[in-house]
Amino acid sequence: MPNTDERLDNRPLERATEGPDATQKEVPDRQIDPSESVTLFAIALGAIGALVGLVAGIVFLSGSALGAAVLNCLIAVLAGGSAGVVAGGTVGAAIGVMRGVRVPKQVDG
Repeated sequence: MPNTDERLDNRPLERATEGPDATQKEVPDRQIDPSESVTLFAIALGAIGALVGLVAGIVFLSGSALGAAVLNCLIAVLAGGSAGVVAGGTVGAAIGVMRGVRVPKQVDG
């Protein structure tokens, strides 16, 4: 049985394809899911804020007892972490909206 994929002069047949060539790699469209960017920035800036709060709690220690100093540091860590989470969530949401996944428009009709 003859090979139907080649011509008589041994050149391969040109096949009509629908769409892009299967051997050519497509470059993926880099889109960010807004919920992922909010979570990432909130965690990162929350950790940084907690660290800054801990350092501030240690730097501004008063001459009080150990229990009061530990409580002050704990409050500073919680306050700094909370501020970092809020700031990170805001930054992540802004980036997610600007570069995020867009919902396709639906055409009624």
